[in-house]
Amino acid sequence: MDLENREKAENKVLLLYFMSKVRIPVSNMQLTRIMLENRYMNYFLLQQSVHEMQQDKLILSETKDDLDYYSLSDEGEKMLEMFIDIVPLGIRSRLDHNIDAIRSVMRLETSVVAEYTLENEDEYEVKCRILEDFKPLIDIRLSVGSRDDARSICKNWKTHAKEIYPEVIAVLLGKDKESQ
Repeated sequence: MDLENREKAENKVLLLYFMSKVRIPVSNMQLTRIMLENRYMNYFLLQQSVHEMQQDKLILSETKDDLDYYSLSDEGEKMLEMFIDIVPLGIRSRLDHNIDAIRSVMRLETSVVAEYTLENEDEYEVKCRILEDFKPLIDIRLSVGSRDDARSICKNWKTHAKEIYPEVIAVLLGKDKESQ
């Protein structure tokens, strides 16, 4: 096997290995961030590998909230079992060591969502949500007058959503914070 084909095969098996270890659906953005931050592969090889693995039915793709999420297929599991040894042991060990932290970050990223869109010249719509198993626990939409306000709300929601949610529920249920 020439060097280029070996690198492609190693990248695909690494992606299969990662998906088998993380055990939750992974968005393309998350997969890209993790692979690039850890210098496992470059962006173009990653995207090519993901595309080819989808075509070969080694990974499954599911769209939720306008994002594609990937997970390991049965065929992918079989392929991983056959070729796991082409991924260097050091890379597998490093991934094994970090997988719990990676999974926690991924869960948090998919559970607290904040984004904004330009509605017209002087109005932005901000969407703030908390999801549990991709089902909304809370979904708030606001209109604000500036991009800075929209960005600030998104940033603060991502930082404080877990504190805000119980307070909103308490207010809506008519309960005092002190009596909780």
